[in-house]
Formats: sequence, C-alpha cells, structure tokens
Amino acid sequence: MHSIELVLDPAAEQAVRAAWAALVAADLPSMGRHTSETNAPHVTLVAGEDLVVPTGLDAPLPARIRPGGLLLFPAGPGRHVLGVSVVVDRALADLHEAVHRAAPGGVDTSLPGRWAPHLTLARRPRDVDLPRMLEVLAAVPLPEELGVAGLRHWDGETRTVTPVA
Repeated sequence: MHSIELVLDPAAEQAVRAAWAALVAADLPSMGRHTSETNAPHVTLVAGEDLVVPTGLDAPLPARIRPGGLLLFPAGPGRHVLGVSVVVDRALADLHEAVHRAAPGGVDTSLPGRWAPHLTLARRPRDVDLPRMLEVLAAVPLPEELGVAGLRHWDGETRTVTPVA
C-alpha cells in the first residue's frame, strides 16, 4: 500500500506525540509504541496500491488544519482505530482533490466525498480500553490549530517516505 500524507510542523507534531506518550504512560495502545523513524503524525490524503509521487499539484498546501472530535473506525471484533478527526475546510478540500488528480487510483475510503481525515492515536485498541483512553486524552488536549509542514509519499512495501514538492 502507498499513501500521500499531510505532515505537521514540529510544534503540531509534538502536540500529537504528547497524546501518544500519555497513552503509553497509562499502559494503553498508542501510535507512540511504533518506534520506526518513519512513524510520524499525519493525515492520509489518498491511499492505494499503485500511487505515484505526485508532482505539480494545482492547489496550495493549507498553512493549518483544525482538529475536531475523537472518532472510531472498526478494526475487527471488539477493536477500533482511535483518531482525532480533522475539519475539512475549503483549503483542505482543494488540496485533497488536487492530490487525487495528481495521484489517481486511491481506495474508495480516500476518495473525495468518502474521506474521513484524521490523525491516528491508536490502532486496534480493545473496546474495553476506550473509556480509560478517553480519560487520558482529556488531560492532553490538542491545540485548536495544527501547523502543516508538507506532504510525503509513504511506500508500505519498502517502508520509506519521499517528500512531495
């Protein structure tokens, strides 16, 4: 699987990593447990089997994104993905559409009109852990806005990232 991802500026990345760290400190599932150097807070714009590194995007990168509420995606019996939703304003919608024009072939859930942008906090926590996770996360709220640093292409086969110009 390949993906095109929006990455955060250092202050915003640190804010999300603080939430990850709080979950780890409480002995709960967290993206903070994934120690790969390519593991960074991000918003996936498109994911697909054969995505190319896009060039010549015809929409600017938004300067900031706004986190919304917590959300859950199903991830098997008794499990979910826990994330923070991202508010889709005009700038983010324009970028999302531009990325799809430049790198077509995304899976259905990443297409315009079907996309649920988010920052992942934990993959596959047990449902019984969710109340405690919500309690822990309430103590480390994200800022009202998160700065954007750029885009990257993730290649899941080689586990490498390529910055997108």
